[in-house]
Amino acid sequence: MPTPVARKKAPVLDEPALKPRKEGPSEGVLDREPDLEITLDTSGPHIRCPLCGWTPRKNSRWMCKCHHIWNTFDTGGVCPACLYQWKITQCLRCLGISAHSDWYAQ
Repeated sequence: MPTPVARKKAPVLDEPALKPRKEGPSEGVLDREPDLEITLDTSGPHIRCPLCGWTPRKNSRWMCKCHHIWNTFDTGGVCPACLYQWKITQCLRCLGISAHSDWYAQ
């Protein structure tokens, strides 16, 4: 018969995980990151091939070595199926290979 394992109690935190927003249209709404600036800009970082300048679309897809297909820029180069971190990315237009981090324009 296996020996029972003693479970540790979770530590009690001094402050809650969610903090109420200090200002805004709705009182009592919880916000995970109250200090972040809210913006209506949905463009995100500019992503482009460092070799030819091609910009992938939201529906552009790459395949991982585990055969999962997804948009690599949705996850920063991490395959959501096997969690492999891609250091390189191949351009779907010029077929050149470059560092994944080089795709993010400054």
